[in-house]
Amino acid sequence: MPRKANVITACFNDEFLRGTNLENNFKKTESLLSTFEGMKPDLICLPEVFLETGLGAGPVSASVSDRVIELLSSHAKKLNSYIVAGGHEHIDSELYNVAWVIDRAGNMLGRYAKVHPTMGEVDNIGVRPGREALVFDTDFGRIGVAICYDVGWPALWQDLSDKGAELVVWPSAYDGGFPLQAYAWSHFYYVVTSVRTNHSKIIDKTGQILASSSRWLGWTSHVVDLEKEVFHIDLQYQKLVEVQRRLGTKVTIKALSEENIFTLESNDSEWPVAKIKQEFGLESFRDYHKRAEEVQNRAR
Repeated sequence: MPRKANVITACFNDEFLRGTNLENNFKKTESLLSTFEGMKPDLICLPEVFLETGLGAGPVSASVSDRVIELLSSHAKKLNSYIVAGGHEHIDSELYNVAWVIDRAGNMLGRYAKVHPTMGEVDNIGVRPGREALVFDTDFGRIGVAICYDVGWPALWQDLSDKGAELVVWPSAYDGGFPLQAYAWSHFYYVVTSVRTNHSKIIDKTGQILASSSRWLGWTSHVVDLEKEVFHIDLQYQKLVEVQRRLGTKVTIKALSEENIFTLESNDSEWPVAKIKQEFGLESFRDYHKRAEEVQNRAR
C-alpha cells in the first residue's frame, strides 16, 4: 500500500544566530516547532547539535540533554509526529554526538551515535565514536540516521541500505551537496538533510532534490511515498501509456530520460505498486539488473 509521509526539515542558521545564547535557542526551537502545528507532519528533522548553533563554545547541550529531550518529546506528542534531532549527550559517562529519534507519542524510539566524528570533535571536546549504523521502524517505513562527517564513509550508507532503510535523515552542520544525492540514487532511498546553514533538503530515491529550504525560509516540506519504486525504461516504456490510461490519478509516473529510468507511485490503496507491477508486467530496476547479471554470468 502507499506509505506516504509528510516530511518537514528545518535549518538553524549559524550566520543568523551568531552571538545568541542557549535560552534563545530553546525559544527558537519552541517557536519553530509551533509553526508546524497546522502542517500535519509525519516526520520533523532538526540539525546536528542544533541547540549549540551560534554559541561557538563546547558541547553545552550535553548539560541540558534531558531538557532538550523533554522539549522534543512534548512537541512530538502535540504534533503527532516523529522527530529526529541532534545533540550532545553523556551515555555511561562518555560524550557522544547523537541524533534522537522520538515517536508520535513522545517516546524515545532510539538514538544514533555518530560513527565518524571529526578529529576536532574527538581531540578537542572528547566525543566518542558510535559503533554502528542504526535503523528505526516507524508507522510509515524504516528510517536510518547518519550525522554530518558520516557523509564521507560510503560503507556506512551501504550498511543503512543493507539494514532496510527506506529514508535516511542526515542532521549536519553544513549542506553536504552532491554526495547525498549520489547516496540516494545508489541505494534508492530518500535522504532528508537538516543543516546549520541555509539548505536543508529532501532528496528523492532518484537523487533529484524534491524540496529545499532557503536563506529566507528556514524549513521546507514534501510528501514522500516510501513504497515508490524505480524502474529501468528498457522493454517497459510501451506499457506506461496503458498504466496511465487505466489508472489515471491513481498513479503518479515520472520519467527521467537521461538516466533511462522512471518512478511509479500509487495514490490508491486498492492499487499498491506490487499489484500494478503484476497487472502490467513491470519489472523493477533492481530485478532487471539482477536478471541482467544472471545473463552476463552465464556468458562469462
